Amino acid sequence: MGFFSRRSFLKSGALFGTGALIFPETSIRGFNLDVENKDPSNHKTLKPKKLERGNKIAVTAPGGAIWDPKEVVRFETLLKNMGFRVVLGETLTKKYGYLAGTDEERAKELMNFFSDPSVDGIITMRGGWGCARLLDKLDYDVIRENPKFFMGFSDITSLLNAFYIKSGLVTFHGLVGVNTWNEFSTDIFNRVACVGENCTLPIEGDLSKSFMQINEGVATGKLIGGNLSVISGVVGSPYFELPHDSILFLEETNEEPYVVDRLLTHLKVANVYDRVKGVIFGHFSTLKIPVSYGSPIGHIASKWTLPVGIEVEMNASNGELKLLESAVG
Repeated sequence: MGFFSRRSFLKSGALFGTGALIFPETSIRGFNLDVENKDPSNHKTLKPKKLERGNKIAVTAPGGAIWDPKEVVRFETLLKNMGFRVVLGETLTKKYGYLAGTDEERAKELMNFFSDPSVDGIITMRGGWGCARLLDKLDYDVIRENPKFFMGFSDITSLLNAFYIKSGLVTFHGLVGVNTWNEFSTDIFNRVACVGENCTLPIEGDLSKSFMQINEGVATGKLIGGNLSVISGVVGSPYFELPHDSILFLEETNEEPYVVDRLLTHLKVANVYDRVKGVIFGHFSTLKIPVSYGSPIGHIASKWTLPVGIEVEMNASNGELKLLESAVG
């Protein structure tokens, strides 16, 4: 059987219990996510300054190597046309197997960009793999002392959540350099990161055709999440200690149904769903909380920019996600 897209797999009904995924009836305590019954983000929530024309954006590759240098040139031009100044990291040209340099080189560049006062924001060039290898090599005190805009998705998920959990920094699950930055995606980026709107993120046009309500309801909580494979890999570690009463968003791409089944079941036995008030993306018909599928998140051309760590309200009936506070200062 060939690869399914996440959308075709979920639409097939496999997660409704008619196919691959059947949640265990018994509670299996695989990990203890109740860290002394306290939320892990004990740090004050830090919002980065909103991005403005003239700001300097650093572009880095903390995970996989960049194989086509023309993509870097294209992205640099795009950012400059948006009015930003650009500094390109050395990792954009480094190769260490499938990684953009050694772990030490990638971690050092990331920390240098955070500690450099002339850099206003950091956008990753791509995901791939390798970010989780950096988690124990970063100085979260430095990040806390130098809060700035940081954005990416896919493998960048591990960094987005670690920065929030360990430093209190609101990060952004959104566009990377190799994306198309189409009109929809760029508009959401501008509204969330540059204007700082308390906006309701839309599901419009063709995007609405794939939306499905699984469990009706409205829920409010801190937004946290990202790529399913990456989250499953760090659950139970100090870098993904899920706050109570969160809104969890998940995305995945090009995985076999049994792999998605395994990853979702891992979150189940790790008690992740016990700590959330709502789920965006997955078909979890057995959960007693609002759940929806089809939001524009992750490995698609038109995507939301999602601030990890701010208060949101999700509506599983119409797919709306309302930002209840500005994500930037």
